[in-house]
Amino acid sequence: MKLRNLYAGTALALLIVSAGPSWSQDTAQAEAEAQAVNREQVEESVTAETDSQFADKRTALIQEAVDALDQTMAAIAAIEKGDKDAAIAALALATGKLETVVAREPDLALAPVSVSHFTYDVLGSVEAVRVLGKQIKDLVDDGKFQEARPLLSEFASEVVIRTTSLPLATYPDAILAATALLDDGKTDEAMTVLNAALSTQVVTDTVVALPPLRAVAMIEKAKALLNDDGEAANDKAATEDKAATEDKAATEDADLTAADYVEAARQELKIAEALGYGRESDFEDLHEALDELDSQIEAQEDTGGIFETIATRFEELRTRIFN
Repeated sequence: MKLRNLYAGTALALLIVSAGPSWSQDTAQAEAEAQAVNREQVEESVTAETDSQFADKRTALIQEAVDALDQTMAAIAAIEKGDKDAAIAALALATGKLETVVAREPDLALAPVSVSHFTYDVLGSVEAVRVLGKQIKDLVDDGKFQEARPLLSEFASEVVIRTTSLPLATYPDAILAATALLDDGKTDEAMTVLNAALSTQVVTDTVVALPPLRAVAMIEKAKALLNDDGEAANDKAATEDKAATEDKAATEDADLTAADYVEAARQELKIAEALGYGRESDFEDLHEALDELDSQIEAQEDTGGIFETIATRFEELRTRIFN
């Protein structure tokens, strides 16, 4: 998956049903493999969305604050080398950078200095995710927290965008205090203050749940395969589209119908629920809308209105849960 290339620290868990009759295990494995194939069809769209959100966070970084942090580290290095003058000079530069930030944005509480990202992604059928969820719950109910912890730590399907910021209410004062201590020759005390200041950096995580994002992309795929009257696009149009795109994804899409994508989206929503990204009631309206879309596709009825309804339902879900 491209996500593995784009995001560091990926925790990937392959879930299969390990209990029960062999036929149920085989079924769960087959469903998991089918879902993985379906996800491949929307990978580019999902990656583009998560990349966009990461880029927005990077754009929010404040260069002067980044420079102030760098100068803090330089001051610490200078103290370790016994070069008090160099340390004071570095802290003076840090103070000037922070004063610029505060002067430009006096109401700003946190100055972003770095952003990173990592991905957790569970591969498996809906039933496999539910089985693991019940296992975790049973362990917690029995007070076996340490046994549950490694399972729960990867029980997710999400991109986490982590932003680290300098607290402007305290960090500039700490730099000034360390400078005064250095002036007084109290290098050990200054080092303690600087290390304490670094420990006050604020870490904020933005979680992008992948199953709903994939479901949206799958519905877009379904919509692209249909005319407004609910019929599959004609062969001529499909041929022209394939010739225009000339990529592997177009060939793969030819094997999946609009109904296939709707069902894949439905499975992603069930996985989101099984992972705890909402309760059953949070997804009811979306499931009803997908059922209506299925009926219209089967009857080859006009689907324009229902796609608008589904888009609205997804937006309501995002606002209700994922904000």
